[in-house]
Amino acid sequence: MLGPLELPQFPSCSDCLAWSADGELAIAAGEFVQVLTPKTANEKAEQGPVQKAINNWHSNRFRVNVFTESEWPTIYPQKRDHFSLGGEQSLSTVVGLAWSPPGLAKFRRCVLAVFTSNLLLSLYEPVGIQGKWTRVAIVNDSLKLYFQPQVQDEGLALRKSAIRSFSWSPPLKVPATEQDADSLAVPGFESRWGHQILAVANDAKEVIFLRVRSLVAVQSPRYTADVLAVASWDASSSNYPEIQPSSVFAAALKSKAVTSSMTWGPWFFADDGRNLAVVHGSRLRVLKFDLDPTTLRQSSGIGMSSEPVAQSDENTSLYSEQLQDHRFTGPIKWIDMTDAQQLCLAAGVFGGIVLLTIPYSAYGGQGKNSAKIHLQNLPFYDDTASGSQSEAPRHWDPVTYPDPESQTLTLHVATGGGNAITKHFAPDHEDIPILKAAWRNQIDEMREQFDFDRDFGGLAVARIWGLTSCNDIIASATTLHPGDVIEYRTASEDRVIITFSTTTGAVAQELPDAQASTPDPNSPSGPDSPGSRRDAALRHILNSQHDERGRPPLSGKILYAAACSTIVACDNEEIIEQARQVLIRLATVTGADLNEEISKCSTTNSTVAAKPSGELSGPGSHLFERCDICDAGLAWYSTQEAQCAAGHLFVRCGLTALAIQDPGASKFCSGCGQEYLNEDEMDASDLELQRSCQSLFDLFDTCTSCGGKFRP
Repeated sequence: MLGPLELPQFPSCSDCLAWSADGELAIAAGEFVQVLTPKTANEKAEQGPVQKAINNWHSNRFRVNVFTESEWPTIYPQKRDHFSLGGEQSLSTVVGLAWSPPGLAKFRRCVLAVFTSNLLLSLYEPVGIQGKWTRVAIVNDSLKLYFQPQVQDEGLALRKSAIRSFSWSPPLKVPATEQDADSLAVPGFESRWGHQILAVANDAKEVIFLRVRSLVAVQSPRYTADVLAVASWDASSSNYPEIQPSSVFAAALKSKAVTSSMTWGPWFFADDGRNLAVVHGSRLRVLKFDLDPTTLRQSSGIGMSSEPVAQSDENTSLYSEQLQDHRFTGPIKWIDMTDAQQLCLAAGVFGGIVLLTIPYSAYGGQGKNSAKIHLQNLPFYDDTASGSQSEAPRHWDPVTYPDPESQTLTLHVATGGGNAITKHFAPDHEDIPILKAAWRNQIDEMREQFDFDRDFGGLAVARIWGLTSCNDIIASATTLHPGDVIEYRTASEDRVIITFSTTTGAVAQELPDAQASTPDPNSPSGPDSPGSRRDAALRHILNSQHDERGRPPLSGKILYAAACSTIVACDNEEIIEQARQVLIRLATVTGADLNEEISKCSTTNSTVAAKPSGELSGPGSHLFERCDICDAGLAWYSTQEAQCAAGHLFVRCGLTALAIQDPGASKFCSGCGQEYLNEDEMDASDLELQRSCQSLFDLFDTCTSCGGKFRP
């Protein structure tokens, strides 16, 4: 059973939890962010019986409100039209955080985006062997570079680069081309992990669509955000129709209205379009984003064209007169009911949520379909109120949902006042009423125990600060308070309780294994079985000498190692024949004596003896491995380990099969623990070998044994 976590901190925003696809749980706590990563089964076994719930996790807590002058220059008071409300003078506490889809960070993991109250959006990832979480990019810098040539007014330039809200899009995966389908090729990054699209809203009533990329250099990952499209709002539209439009107050509200929340809908590859729902002021709006994926195939440059390569405008097909009667507060969540060919959009309003049922045709922007859009209002009433519901008091607290990538047609909703409900959606249009969330029972039990321990007489309250989900496990962040007195609390008394339960309300038994996260099925290292993964890697390495696309061939040392590992542990006759051809070519080009290796290609599960000292210094000596300790040759008897004549034992890389003789040049599979060469930590004296390893690990970026992600 997975017990609740009690952490010595206090949430700083109404949606303080974020759970990555890799299983890392991030918690926003004022000036800090705490990241919890589940321990693997091997790590739990090493530590013995677990006494505390926190012992099931690796915990990293880091400060996010410290900026250098270059990262965040001093901002002086601006003119009246551009005067801010003081965000630059705030403590820069965390007001939002979200994980990117997998594939963006090093080892194809997720990047953490942290939004602070000084209107800066920063990207964080663990750096170095110790895995210290470090700020690796500030998205506002990309906006400054884009708008600086266009805007001369300094105050307006500041407003255009100040971010108010953001949202990651699920990855845009480009279908493999015929060239990629070649038997000698491996599907590209865009087909396996997809493009990472980020939408941000600034202070100038604009929504900017960015493509975030990782430009990987040796020991220096670098991120860049390229502007794809810019959409702006109609300045004449009113967000507050109840106010006299010609009044000074209405003009002030119109100029200061901001986009408070946004979220992406599903991709439709039929027209490469996607909708972004946003709450601007008090109105719900939907933007249509159209993009041709072929324009994103240029992935080698530092930046893209200065002109937008995508289009975005408001989707008027989703406009409904009924929306004018509601004041939207956010957040928003899409639910795709594929069987019914429609979607549901849930949006927070004052005292409840609104559900919009939208047909696919309206979502795609095909004509006026407002008559087909169904609106349902779900108000939140106080459970303890007496009398009819129409007279009962309503909850006015912020609303929060789990992550939008939920696989079930169930909407989970929680409010800051502790109200928790679920709403099921049926493809047959059956109207299912809202129910009390089953996972709320854990929170009620904690509140009752808190009330009993402090003798509050049933007046204790529980506040829910965030919901998130991963693999059908729901995590909630809850704080407990007295309900009838003014609460006095010092920083040392700050507590937030993280509970874990299934969607049915049962206490979660085990967390998703983050370290062995499910690989992408389109990954070249992610077929069905370990054998097929290793065979795919061997086939690619041995076929690289026939590459006719202008790419440099792999290092001869890697080709020789792949051929020897084929002799030792491969039963595939096609791959064995490829290994024979590679050995013949290497012998011809280098003059090395490879007759023993070539002769053993006719048998399976053979061994290759270590080369004598004469051959280690003769023609083709760069092909052979030698012990760094005693300078003797290494024998080939296994693809898992290597040993020299003096008995020095080394582990072989799970991809290249080269012996790893430097302990600092390794990386490990987070799932099975298989050891691999770390291309970023290799000796730079052999540039050809380092370049070849970098090329291979760019393609085979997950474990060839189990498909898990790598870690330092």
